[in-house]
Amino acid sequence: MLNFIFENRFYALMIKLLTTALFFICGFVKAQTIDFAYSSIKEAVEYGAGEKLIFVDFYASWCGPCKVMETTVFTDSTVARFFNQKFINVKVLTDEPSGKSEAVEYGVREFPTYVFLNRDGEVVHKTIGFHQKDVFLREARKAMHESKSFVSLKELEEQYESGDQQQNAFVDYPKRKSEKDGPQPNLLDKYLQRVPENELMTQKVLELIAENIVSVHSDGFEILANALHRFRGLTDTQQKAILSGISAAKRHTFQKAVETRDDELFNTLINAVHLTAYSREGAISEERQFRYDYAKLTQNFKHFSVIAREEAENILRMSDEDFNRKNEETLENFKNTAELRGITASSGQYQIMLESLQNSAKKSAAFQLNEFAWGYHQMTEDVSQLNHAIRWSAYSIKLYETPANWETYAFLLKKVGRKRDARKAMKQAIKLAKNQGVDPGTLKEAYQKIK
Repeated sequence: MLNFIFENRFYALMIKLLTTALFFICGFVKAQTIDFAYSSIKEAVEYGAGEKLIFVDFYASWCGPCKVMETTVFTDSTVARFFNQKFINVKVLTDEPSGKSEAVEYGVREFPTYVFLNRDGEVVHKTIGFHQKDVFLREARKAMHESKSFVSLKELEEQYESGDQQQNAFVDYPKRKSEKDGPQPNLLDKYLQRVPENELMTQKVLELIAENIVSVHSDGFEILANALHRFRGLTDTQQKAILSGISAAKRHTFQKAVETRDDELFNTLINAVHLTAYSREGAISEERQFRYDYAKLTQNFKHFSVIAREEAENILRMSDEDFNRKNEETLENFKNTAELRGITASSGQYQIMLESLQNSAKKSAAFQLNEFAWGYHQMTEDVSQLNHAIRWSAYSIKLYETPANWETYAFLLKKVGRKRDARKAMKQAIKLAKNQGVDPGTLKEAYQKIK
């Protein structure tokens, strides 16, 4: 009996000791990683903000460097202890709609991006990419140091509006305003009027132009275009700002031309394309893409048909060898870039992406032909023109059939009066959609209209 009591007490004591040990072990393990208390900036600002800065890790599920940071740097005891003591930590998954929205709000385009915010959600410091432990800690301390002299956007605006000539209002206000509310072309113009000519090629000025430029018809664009003449002698950061700014100016100009149906503005864009191109071939290729998109979005059949017919006929002339060569180039490019993105050849993600790229040249060509054919369906009633589109649509199906290109084929046939063939084509679209697990509801509705 005594032995039984003793054994039970012994086991109870052992269980207690093990439970205590596990408690401390779990606590120890938890302390070995950054404690991300929030999954959204809004929650952190609303419930957690105080005297501490808010540290935000913007990451994506496919991002290799993000995963390496999480499994190595974030789990370092020194890093974890420092961040848990000094910051309110937020982890934002940009794959999700809410995370994507916050990434857009804070101008996050690369992963990982690390942002340090004050209690009002304003950016105090930002850093991008993988960092070794010591660099990561240095960036964190830099953020803390910068926060001590940080001037809020409201204060900068008051200084700027009052005509205050302080350097921080002159330089920081346009930059900070654009970070919060998007490009500020008017502020940029005023800023450039006051910048000495010998400072125009500095990183600070080039980056400010890139962040705020919205037109190829502007002083900022002229500065960037002129910078291309001395491009090779500039730093990587300066080069990146120049290319980013030129791209942004062309993109915004194109959007404006489409919205206003302004052919003159569009022609100004095309001139800018040739002015900033590195080669004649590159300029022609970019011009063609802009002209095609502009024609499609503005429903300008005259311009659309010129480009569509040329491109479609080029595809129809391609041989199997041509398609195979393009496939090999695509696969080679994928393999070269996969490693840079942290995607290993043994991973499931790699295999899925590799499989999706098989026969990619024919899939891409089929998609292009379907786009051309659908454009004709939308923009013209001319039967002779529609017959060209029917030929492209049929070849699109031959290359790679989808419910979409069968649907396009059906609508084109209907438009030229071949209703019986159109019904057959739409039935094929519905059948294929079902086989692929796609809801055929809209296709069935279209079939009823054809009947």
